[in-house]
Amino acid sequence: MTQLSQDGPFAWAGAPVSPGGAAPLAAEAVSDETRVAAPPRPRFTMSIGVTGHRSDRITPQRAVAVARKLDVVLEEVRKAAIAMQSKGARWFLPDAADLRLVSALAEGADRLCAEAALKAGFALDVPLPFDRVTYCTDFVDAASCDAFNLLLDQASTVLELPGDRSAAETAYSLAGGAILAVADVLIAVWNGEAAAGRGGTGDVVATALSQGKPVIHVPINEEDGIRLLWPGDGPAAGSWHTALEPPQRAFHAEALRDVMLGAMLPPDVPGEQEALENFLKEREELTVRRIEYPLLLAATGADRLRSSAWKKAPYAASTRDYWAGFDASVARHLDPARFAALEAAYSWADNLATRFAQFFRSGHVVNFAFSALAVALALFGFVFGNMTKIVFVILELLLIAVIVANTRVGHAEAWQQRWLDYRHLAERLRPMRSLKLLAIANPPSASASSRTGNQRWTDWYSSAIWRQLALPRGRIGETELAALVALMRDEELKPEIRYHQKNAVRMMHVNHRLHRFGSVCFLLTVVLCLSFLLSAALLDGEAAKSSALLFTVATATLPAFGSAAYGLRVQGDFAGSAARSAETADALLEISKELDGCPSLARAAALANAAAAVMLVDLAEWRLTYQQRALEIPG
Repeated sequence: MTQLSQDGPFAWAGAPVSPGGAAPLAAEAVSDETRVAAPPRPRFTMSIGVTGHRSDRITPQRAVAVARKLDVVLEEVRKAAIAMQSKGARWFLPDAADLRLVSALAEGADRLCAEAALKAGFALDVPLPFDRVTYCTDFVDAASCDAFNLLLDQASTVLELPGDRSAAETAYSLAGGAILAVADVLIAVWNGEAAAGRGGTGDVVATALSQGKPVIHVPINEEDGIRLLWPGDGPAAGSWHTALEPPQRAFHAEALRDVMLGAMLPPDVPGEQEALENFLKEREELTVRRIEYPLLLAATGADRLRSSAWKKAPYAASTRDYWAGFDASVARHLDPARFAALEAAYSWADNLATRFAQFFRSGHVVNFAFSALAVALALFGFVFGNMTKIVFVILELLLIAVIVANTRVGHAEAWQQRWLDYRHLAERLRPMRSLKLLAIANPPSASASSRTGNQRWTDWYSSAIWRQLALPRGRIGETELAALVALMRDEELKPEIRYHQKNAVRMMHVNHRLHRFGSVCFLLTVVLCLSFLLSAALLDGEAAKSSALLFTVATATLPAFGSAAYGLRVQGDFAGSAARSAETADALLEISKELDGCPSLARAAALANAAAAVMLVDLAEWRLTYQQRALEIPG
């Protein structure tokens, strides 16, 4: 965070929301070939996780029936996915659907499902609880190990987790966590009974349901039918903490489509798809026509007036330095092209949020400043002759017309809503780069923007980008884990801590300056009123009468400017922004300290999710505050 931005989810008054606006590069640093013409559409991606019993419960006789059921399930999933992609074609890239199965390839259900998925055209992603050599000791004989290696050779992605044979239950739980972190739907080949321990099938199913993920229950008994377990949408979603009594229905194509519809396509509620469409139609504009807000920051001493107030760096260039620290880890663990799509999506959301924040805030500055100036012009018209008075009246009318036009344009171009939506999206996307590299961390949670649990288009888009990143690859050993923890601490948390600490000071500074300006205006009014009373007693009648008009104009004008300063303080919520930033910095600092000891992968992922939650709570409070501060004509 080396340079101030004109936006911030935690501050109305001009500090950056994130380092995304930091250190913009020269426009020449990004070639025309690398610049994206519009916000990226995600590729339609769906990952199906699998959990289930091993071969001790799935006997050879049962395996035949289970395999047949799995063929039916995967075919229905494939058809539903293609139908979803077709229905939402305008939201996705025109590429073929990217369908993936995520399996740990244990003996039994994992391999049966992997074989069926490969046959059905799914890509295979494999998270292993141990390195592959150690994992082979789980299997009954050399033939089983050969079958495992054969499937592993066909996998698109293999991830070796840092499991320890002495703590096998924890290792299996890690593998289950990696599956659930990417799975949109979970297939459970399961007898329906509670898990014997952590990482067991029942435990994974219960966790999936608590996360709001649909589960396709494939029973191991041939006579039992396939069931669809799903906690549903709305405020009660994810409230089931047991796998024993989940809401369920018979599995069939229509039920599957109903379940997948809410997750895979944008919410079909008024305004949401239109807002998404408008985002995808946005174009890069590097000249900003509204600089009133940067002028206010300069006038209060909160920031210098820079050329970046009206001339921005290309979007990709303004983000590249801030993301470059992740490149080495991405090269080892993620598909660079998929990660580049995340970076591009963030860059567009971040820069557009900054743009519309400056428009919206500048609109408030104009409305309050011009309202006070219009009052002054009206009053000063009384001091001069009739012809001059007409000029003041015309100027007053022009100022009022500018205020009305400014307000109407702001509403027509939806400055406020675009700022709030794009900033919310950027802050959902940014932590994904750390969370995804930690493999078992969950994506940032859906927004709390609706008590009904309904998704926003920003939730859908960020989830689609997360799906597209898929499962990380490579091995996360002790050395690599230490590197990933240091990356999250140094490149993700510490810049945010510095930003919030600086922002808290800056917000209080702006609040204090505006408060002092307003206080001076009212104090001068009192002084002038007392001076008028004193002069009226000392001056003769004619002199007192001639000075009365000037005193009246001055004592009415000063409170108008003082009220304008107060209005800007209310709209800016500077004190509230400072308090929220201070609290957020303190919470993130505590999390950063816990990371210093290089915790286990499970603990590191939990801390990463905790940090994302802290920032999203701050984001939700910020959004709620500014939703109530629409651009209006001061009254």
